[in-house]
Amino acid sequence: MRRERDYSHRTTVQKLGVEPDQRVEITGDVGPGLRRDVKEVLGRGLVRSGELDGAIVLVESEDEAKEALLRYRPRIRDTGYLWMITRKRGHERYLNQMALVPHAKRLGLIDNKTCSIDEERSGIRFVVPRSLRGNGRKPAA
Repeated sequence: MRRERDYSHRTTVQKLGVEPDQRVEITGDVGPGLRRDVKEVLGRGLVRSGELDGAIVLVESEDEAKEALLRYRPRIRDTGYLWMITRKRGHERYLNQMALVPHAKRLGLIDNKTCSIDEERSGIRFVVPRSLRGNGRKPAA
């Protein structure tokens, strides 16, 4: 019998896997306090250019998601992550996260985790598969 894991004791930033000194960019309305909490864990400000260990991006349509994937994929290190934050079911801007998976796969990313961000938002994480990772740097263009 499979046991359900209890993540209720973890903060949103812990669920997202943000760690000190990472280079992280956040775009869009990702919820109250998330930017502040991420900066606190990072011990630094957010970045707006260059290579990234992670990106946290609100998307409200498949087109926005495709654009974000194209924009962030070249900047994400092989060991990095891209969190796509979407509105939850029942919200007028709800977006089924599974519709984003094929777009990510075309760019060499796989989904490997989902989590609740707050009452209105949830996230899906995309990463480079281990079999395709190089030395932790971004892929050659």
